[in-house]
Amino acid sequence: MARTKHFATRTGSGNRTAAGPTKTPTTRGTEGGDNTQQTTSPATGGRRGPRRARQAMPRGSQKKPYRYKPGTVALREIRHFQKQTNLLIPAASFIRQVRSITHALAPPQINRWTAEALVALQEAAEDYLVGLFSDSMLCAIHARRVTLMRKDFELARRLGGKGRPW
Repeated sequence: MARTKHFATRTGSGNRTAAGPTKTPTTRGTEGGDNTQQTTSPATGGRRGPRRARQAMPRGSQKKPYRYKPGTVALREIRHFQKQTNLLIPAASFIRQVRSITHALAPPQINRWTAEALVALQEAAEDYLVGLFSDSMLCAIHARRVTLMRKDFELARRLGGKGRPW
């Protein structure tokens, strides 16, 4: 019996209603006020059961996906990224930015980078950014906020002595 219930809930048409045979049937009392109950389902041709179900769930919709409480997925992602040791910024876009900055600021003779220098530069840049984000988050929490703002980054840079203090 348990296997057939499980099988019935997993298969079936996408037009399942809330009062369908896979779930407990809805009950309603009679007008006389006694304790007798009538069950309604689409198979028995009940009147109000399927109509109510159609209003609650549109015809072509499937079962709603499970939603976690706010913040649960964020905490899981934080734990995931703290365990990782690989680089977070894509290498190709980082190298492209390094080359464009080199072209704009360095003399024309300097236009080549070794692979080890690029990896070291990317690790240093990511370490700086992670530290800046954590200091900025502390500034936002100190201001009784959970949203990072530009002023948090500016304050973190001023207090940490990193970069231009504006």
